[in-house]
Amino acid sequence: MEMRKLGVGFVGSDVHIGGYVESFLVNEKAVLIGACDKSQESAKNISDQGSMEYFTTDYKRLLEDESVDIIVVCSPDHSHAEHAIAALRAGKHVLCEKPMTTNLQSCKDIVQAVDETGLTFMVSQFMRFESVYRSIKKIYDQGEIGRAFFVEGSYIHDMRAYYTPRTWRSDPENPQNILIGGGCHPLDLLRWAVGSDIEEVHAYSNGYAATDFPLDDCYIYSCKFQNGCIGKVLVTSGCKGHGMGEGFLSIYGTEGTIWQNKLYTAQGGVEEIQFEKQDSIRLVSTHFIECVLGGQRPMIDVREGAKTVAALVAGVESTESGKPVKVFNEF
Repeated sequence: MEMRKLGVGFVGSDVHIGGYVESFLVNEKAVLIGACDKSQESAKNISDQGSMEYFTTDYKRLLEDESVDIIVVCSPDHSHAEHAIAALRAGKHVLCEKPMTTNLQSCKDIVQAVDETGLTFMVSQFMRFESVYRSIKKIYDQGEIGRAFFVEGSYIHDMRAYYTPRTWRSDPENPQNILIGGGCHPLDLLRWAVGSDIEEVHAYSNGYAATDFPLDDCYIYSCKFQNGCIGKVLVTSGCKGHGMGEGFLSIYGTEGTIWQNKLYTAQGGVEEIQFEKQDSIRLVSTHFIECVLGGQRPMIDVREGAKTVAALVAGVESTESGKPVKVFNEF
């Protein structure tokens, strides 16, 4: 007997939506049902791209559709919690774009909804699926550079095209905090690479590179991990020149260093880290489908997503207070 394909519905039209539609479209275990966005034109375009059954401006239509098993949340960052929790309460598995959400309370609310429903929930921190970072993590886990004493990453972007004309990111009502919305890429990689929670952070920011943007556009973020390692993340959306360090991951170990995708050994050797180019969003989608079907815990489950957001929220708080801030990890 042939197994029924998992029905997929999409909420939102943020920047990676095309990648998710394409990834689920080529997955033989999934069938694309419907797309929702506040803009009817955008919803129609997404629906057309995936040859879906319908499009709508009301996401509740997807939640009421019994043929939909999975909701892919690709709405603005500040809407993730509303859409994810509503989908879980409606009995749908959820793949949520990064960052999982934007504040500590909604982290707790999503964790509670996942625990109470027992459904599969995954945050698409897709940098963990980039083959270069998988290679780096493998080298570190095998002990080749000893114990990490310092890690760093960055998110260095010229976001003018994403801010003008006004988008949800630059809307003064709910502007995207770039430390949370962009910094979640490198910070999640750092947490994953070191394999330890962050216990305290201290950060500074300024806001005069992207002059039309309502929030600060540059952050320097220092953190201390529970295992003694320390870390640094640089985040800027006001850089002139695009994509000069998104997710960039370096690990400084007691026996060697991984820096700019090269492995430096204590004996003086240097070698390029080998990796093959793969579609990380497709890998995320495939992993998520397998977890739904097999009932396994996803690689980036709700608590992993929450801990990354909590550490970044602490950074925002630190820039406002000027003091170090302890990170909440008790999810």
